[in-house]
Amino acid sequence: MKRTVIIIVAMALALAAGCSKTDRKDLILAEIDTKTITMADFETTAETLENKYLPETSDMEGKKELLRHMINKEVMALKATALGYEREEDFKKFWDQFKGPFLVTALWNEEITKKVKITEEEIDYYYEQMQYEYTLSQIILANEDEAFSLREKIVAGEDFAEMAKKYSLGKGAENGGHVGSSPVGRIHWWVEEVLFEMNEGDVSPPVKTDTGWALLKIHRKRKIIPDLDRDYAEKRLKGVKEYKGRNELKGRIEADIHMQIFTDAVNIIFDALPEDIPFEEIVNYRVTRNNAPKLEVLPQYVDMLVLQYDDGDYTIKDFIELYEMASLVERPRRQYGRESIVQLLKKVIYDRILPVYAEEIAKVLEVPEVKKNLENRKEQFLVYKLYQDQITDEVSITDREVKDYYTKNKEYLETKEQRDYQILINSDPAIAKQASVLAKNGEDFDALVRKFSQDPSKKENLGKTGLVYPGNYLEYDSQAFSLPGEGDVSEPFAFSRGWAIVKVLEIVPGRMPTIQEASGTIRRELKEAKGEALLAEKIIGWSEGYIITINEKNLGKARMERTRL
Repeated sequence: MKRTVIIIVAMALALAAGCSKTDRKDLILAEIDTKTITMADFETTAETLENKYLPETSDMEGKKELLRHMINKEVMALKATALGYEREEDFKKFWDQFKGPFLVTALWNEEITKKVKITEEEIDYYYEQMQYEYTLSQIILANEDEAFSLREKIVAGEDFAEMAKKYSLGKGAENGGHVGSSPVGRIHWWVEEVLFEMNEGDVSPPVKTDTGWALLKIHRKRKIIPDLDRDYAEKRLKGVKEYKGRNELKGRIEADIHMQIFTDAVNIIFDALPEDIPFEEIVNYRVTRNNAPKLEVLPQYVDMLVLQYDDGDYTIKDFIELYEMASLVERPRRQYGRESIVQLLKKVIYDRILPVYAEEIAKVLEVPEVKKNLENRKEQFLVYKLYQDQITDEVSITDREVKDYYTKNKEYLETKEQRDYQILINSDPAIAKQASVLAKNGEDFDALVRKFSQDPSKKENLGKTGLVYPGNYLEYDSQAFSLPGEGDVSEPFAFSRGWAIVKVLEIVPGRMPTIQEASGTIRRELKEAKGEALLAEKIIGWSEGYIITINEKNLGKARMERTRL
């Protein structure tokens, strides 16, 4: 079912994605009161809208269908404005909260993303590096001078692990800074850049991170079969350059405002952090803000400065307030080290400064595309609010309707079979065959994965997928879902990264849910269908309040190469 409101909101997002590059962009296809839909608006929507929301054909009828949805969006935005939704205090508060992150995203896009270029040579080199996995330790420090001084001590003979326990602000400090093994492509970019120039046993020079300075030690470098392809290498490089650009800009801003972090205060806060709450306790609401352990610091320390910059400062007392306001998931945790304290502090500063920088220094709202995108976003939220107020709140579903739907749509409601299986990967078909034979003869599959698999993810989950439906792992599904029973092991089969065998661990057959289990899904479906019908009816009435004209001649010239089918 295609819901009008979903299509309309998706159009707002599509228009926010960018402008059409056609030189016919100013041709007007439709006018709705004070609003216009141009050729650029239409073609941008046709290019970027998700397939499922597009018309079935690209002929004139298909173009008219797409244009009608665009007109409906404008009608709903006008109606929401006429009803005064954007003047309501709740909406203004929400909009102020949205505008800041929007401006920051626009800043990154205009100042960094649009300027990033990746060469084929860079992609080739990076993909070659992705054939390696590194085992590392780290020491995270608050400033560069401390990092240089500590490195000199380590080079002179001090033990890296002991120095990490004593000085590191980072994760794993209590374990000598050990952070485990990761393949290239899964490591922070600032770490990778240094690793490529190092050998086993080396200690890096100070490396700038987004929260401080790091010293790195390589314990092992080994060859692996990467679980990611060359396309990923290109995306990763682009992402790294963008991330690096953002960090450099943040660094310039930090220097301009003379931001300073005080290590002694960070240490006091870290020592006072309560024991980490298991995430399961948070997700299940067994621990909430009301009963979570407090961050308590001795009174004589609460006035110590932990961060200072030109426009203000934060004491430990201020940090305690930030800690209490943060969600349980966002709060610094012991397992993440002192670094997480610095991250929370800097996030507060960036949230305050970057939107102002974007608007007043970078002047992103002077870019026509950005200004229009912001207007489209406001329309998107106003349309949703109108729909909630005028449609959702007026629709109700009876128990009889739920029962009738359940009786008539059992095939649609029935769940598919799920399987949990385990994957062993090796580049050598002979080794894959050997592992398959051993597994079929009863050898422990976990042990075989540890011994033979070259997949870097095995150390995290031993190649186990968890319960999945067909389609989650396309390269393995045909084998895993064709094996008859639990415990069965496949013959070796070729795939994009070498050879694999799979073992079925668990099979959960598809089944028909009870009416109680399906009730929530059914009510949503019925409410959406009723809402669709009511919206179609109301749009007719709302449209009568505005003068709408369509230029079919210009519409005929519009390009629409994509369709839903």
